[in-house]
Amino acid sequence: QASEPNIASDPSVSCATLSAMAPIAARLTWILVAAAWTTTSTASEPNFGAGCPAGHGHAPSTTTCVQCGTGTWSSEGSFECLRCVAGTYSTVAGAASQDTCMKCPVGTWSTQEGSPTPDSCQKCPAGTWGGAEGLGSLGACTKCSAGAWSAEEGATDDSVCSACSAGTWSGEAGSTAKTHCHACAPGTWSSTFGASALSSCKGCDAGTWSEAWGASDESTCQECRLGTFQPAVGQANITECIPCAPGNYSVLTGVGSCTACPGGTWTDEFGAVTCKICPAGTWNAGELSDSTGSRLESSCVRCSGSSCLAEGSARVTINMRGLQYYQLNTTAQAELRVTFARDIAAAAGVDSFSVVDLMGQNSTVTMDQGGSISA
Repeated sequence: QASEPNIASDPSVSCATLSAMAPIAARLTWILVAAAWTTTSTASEPNFGAGCPAGHGHAPSTTTCVQCGTGTWSSEGSFECLRCVAGTYSTVAGAASQDTCMKCPVGTWSTQEGSPTPDSCQKCPAGTWGGAEGLGSLGACTKCSAGAWSAEEGATDDSVCSACSAGTWSGEAGSTAKTHCHACAPGTWSSTFGASALSSCKGCDAGTWSEAWGASDESTCQECRLGTFQPAVGQANITECIPCAPGNYSVLTGVGSCTACPGGTWTDEFGAVTCKICPAGTWNAGELSDSTGSRLESSCVRCSGSSCLAEGSARVTINMRGLQYYQLNTTAQAELRVTFARDIAAAAGVDSFSVVDLMGQNSTVTMDQGGSISA
């Protein structure tokens, strides 16, 4: 290779010679520029090429376009195949649209993305139902409401949820069996179907009791017997019925309290249904001081004064429950008063003429709006 001429030290190099070397220098400059561009291009981000046809995508870490598998899809120019979303599936290979992803049927759900088969769609479990297609999670299945249950899987609407029967309740949503409905306890009852709270069970009234579990109506509440009472609601046993104490009585069943013996009477018995009348010519001393409920015959003393009734007779007061006296017409009211006078006379062993109302009229009684009978 010839050495380059030294222009500075060799005066023999002429201007003509320099002119001849100019094209060579220009070419060398172009080569150097081209080399610099090539080096810069090689150091930039790799080019994976153009997008793929519809239904295709690049295989991992390559620029090769391959067909999308089942459960995936891609549109024209995409670089990758996209998975069908949860709640859908596709059995089509090379799918060019998301429309090929079919929704799971009503009553089913799936969390799997890119599912290639409908087998990924699972039935909504017992106690739930699915009313829409394409549910993407178990939580998307709707639970039967509190007070209802269902043992069926894959249900599509709430008609599958059966209400808890009357006399039972359930506070839990999504119950799977009738046994999840709790029976109302003894002493209570409920006529409500599909009850969702214990508060739906109503207590038997005061004066009554019930041993029945899951009672569906008030008829299961039995009344305490004559001579007894029960002041509390929701009692579960006949032993809760308390005998009337001495000085008190009860002529009705199912009462919440006993009635004190009226003036002129007394009783020393527990569970009395009647009070004993003071002997003729005597009167209960307590009545003279506006007190009732005498327990001893010795409380009956010789009567004197304006408070005494003729021949030491006793005043009788009877409280009737549920008597709609003022709903009767005048004639029916009069007949009822005469009938009660006859009943009182028969109980006392006297003729009905001896029964006098508070106005002094014979063979009848006085009745007030609350159902109280006095004679």
